[in-house]
Amino acid sequence: MIQEGEIFRRPVKDMKPYSPPIEGRSAPNFLRLDFNERTRPPHHIVQEAVRDYAARGEFQIYPEYGDLNEVIANFAGVTSEEVIPAVGGDQAIDIITRLLVKDGDGVIIPAPTFAMLEESSHVQGANIIAPRYSGPNLKFPFDEVMEAIKPGVKLVVVCNPNNPTGTPVPKEQVEAIIEKAAKVSAGVLVDEAYNDFAPELTVVGDIGKYSNLFIVRSLSKNMGISALRAGYVISRAENIAELRKIRGPYDLPTVTALAIKTLRNPEVVADIDAYVSEVMTDSKPMLEDFYRRNNIKFFPSSAGFHLLEEPPGFIDFLRARNILVRRRPDPLGTVRVSIGTKEDTQAYIKVVEEFLRARDK
Repeated sequence: MIQEGEIFRRPVKDMKPYSPPIEGRSAPNFLRLDFNERTRPPHHIVQEAVRDYAARGEFQIYPEYGDLNEVIANFAGVTSEEVIPAVGGDQAIDIITRLLVKDGDGVIIPAPTFAMLEESSHVQGANIIAPRYSGPNLKFPFDEVMEAIKPGVKLVVVCNPNNPTGTPVPKEQVEAIIEKAAKVSAGVLVDEAYNDFAPELTVVGDIGKYSNLFIVRSLSKNMGISALRAGYVISRAENIAELRKIRGPYDLPTVTALAIKTLRNPEVVADIDAYVSEVMTDSKPMLEDFYRRNNIKFFPSSAGFHLLEEPPGFIDFLRARNILVRRRPDPLGTVRVSIGTKEDTQAYIKVVEEFLRARDK
């Protein structure tokens, strides 16, 4: 066997693949509170669009997108030149990182956060600087991030609200980061995947003000189409033009584009609003009151999930009763629990009450 030298890039060789516990969770009897998915199916109009496409059987034809950009832009409140659809938030993150970062560049990614943010930077060979969320409420490390923004840094990442901690970053802090990053010719990626749950945090209104701002959003969670992988980037038109050079011309599958286009129907948008409202107005306060009354430590969250200190045996007990939640390696000893509908929340609370009784015997 002839081997004349390493053909793989060292940053990739040094990585481990991101392998979330995704297998074995699709059984219909599970209440899935482990991946921040919407717990009810998408609106029937979305489902009908997918079924109609499947019934036509035209899978041999490459995608064409028509007014997809216009539909997304109208939903996001920007112009069609200021958005680019992507295969989920993951691809959106990837193309921004590939646009801005090369071997040896500094990338500031406060930790812990969504794994794909670090993954994309590792692939590019970046030097990752990771200030820590800390304190009793896992506060965003604003001072440390500002201190780290120096020449040689090419990208600063702000996940707002953050996953998995749920931490909000005040808008004025995000803007201060953007302004300082601009002084060292660095871009800022603001991951707003959970924007629907905390719309007051968005910096979408700053697109015209800052040329170095890139916003990533997801349609997977709010529409209930995680299986179709739907996301997009919002940025200045000239930045979007550069991203188009990186994203493939037909990366987004036809079925995903058709599902997204149902956003032109007011019923679909109203369905998103109703789901988010139920999670944040009904379920979340119910859960927080339950946690407090039962001395279950949880961290304040601005998103549709909570990070808890994991009681011993908690995850296995819930899974045995068909409820899935997700252990987080960082912070150590924590578990993330998605928040679903009021009915889902009542079912979850009932099982946790059973767990507490069994533990306290």
